[in-house]
Amino acid sequence: MTASTLIDQPLHNPTPLLHSTVLSRKTQTNIWLKLENLQPSGSFKIRGLGHMCQKAALKHGSKTRLVSSSGGNAGLAVAYAARQLGIQATIIVPQTCNAFMIKKIKEEGAHVEMHGEAWDEADLRAKSVVADDPHAVYIPPFDHPDVWQGNSTMITELKAQLGGIVPDAIVCSVGGGGMMNGIILGCQSVGWDKVPLLTVETHGSNSFQQSVLAGELVTLPKITSIATTLGAKTPSAKSLELSLVHPVVPFAVSDAMAASACWQFLDDHRFAVEPSCGTALSIAYTPALLSNIFPNLNQDSNVVFIVCGGSNINFAQLTEFKEMFGAEGQQSSIAVRSGDQILLKMTTDATASSQKAILSTTYKPEPKAASVDSNNGETAIAENASK
Repeated sequence: MTASTLIDQPLHNPTPLLHSTVLSRKTQTNIWLKLENLQPSGSFKIRGLGHMCQKAALKHGSKTRLVSSSGGNAGLAVAYAARQLGIQATIIVPQTCNAFMIKKIKEEGAHVEMHGEAWDEADLRAKSVVADDPHAVYIPPFDHPDVWQGNSTMITELKAQLGGIVPDAIVCSVGGGGMMNGIILGCQSVGWDKVPLLTVETHGSNSFQQSVLAGELVTLPKITSIATTLGAKTPSAKSLELSLVHPVVPFAVSDAMAASACWQFLDDHRFAVEPSCGTALSIAYTPALLSNIFPNLNQDSNVVFIVCGGSNINFAQLTEFKEMFGAEGQQSSIAVRSGDQILLKMTTDATASSQKAILSTTYKPEPKAASVDSNNGETAIAENASK
């Protein structure tokens, strides 16, 4: 297949929808896994970024040079797209990007430049590179309508795969907001306007959650989470806008919970995913959370988890996480809260079987989630109990 023919057809693959027996039993509800980790670039990113790269190549021709910034997965998707389209790519990565991911991006044929401590600084550098090259096209990793449109295809696929079933909730990780925006726009296009979306971040990367609670865009001073590919210090303004018109539940979990979900998912489903993906999966591996956030779920309910994937993972990293957080993936003094209500407490000597809800409170998603006061018990938050 030639590069020219690839311009006319998607660069992403349709991905399987798996009913998880293990997680369904654990949560006492039907858990479905949308396996975006099986995309050719290793994550959902190729949907939106592949779509935008194709449009750029079609408009600007064979001399096009794609320039993007990324903590890893977006850069890998752009590099893959450029190779498939037969054009050049330059990826600007922050200093937090490890050698493992840089090697993967280079193997796709892209030029890699390291700049800045976090994605935001790398992104400014990418824009300056484009300004100096008439053939360069800036490809933002998440904040563009073309990216959201490409990402929305996972929902049109999902509707076809579920048949007549309308999910009772969808759960996804959120970093800059590109996947979240695509999911909501996709839901709107297929008539799932009332399907709540649980967006999950880690502490130290939860810029979207803090923005929702503040009712305006919040910029974190720095990213302090192991989920570095969630590391956008400021989320997309479109994400905040969509949270006003679609039921969105912003949630944050500990690094320990995200890491634990990664190796449990590997044991249960034989897939290795990175902490940015484990962030969402941690909700399924902590059943008390899911039932407290959505108290109306039962054995006939259906919850879809977007397994966003991510290539920034290997056995050595999983082993390091186990050593860092312990066999159960827990750390002391962790409390999960809804507003000022404690839902779940975990300590270093607690095990999964002994975790229990201390105080149950319900969450009912409202269209104006962004205007919710963080202390009224209606917005789900997870935070360190010592803070």
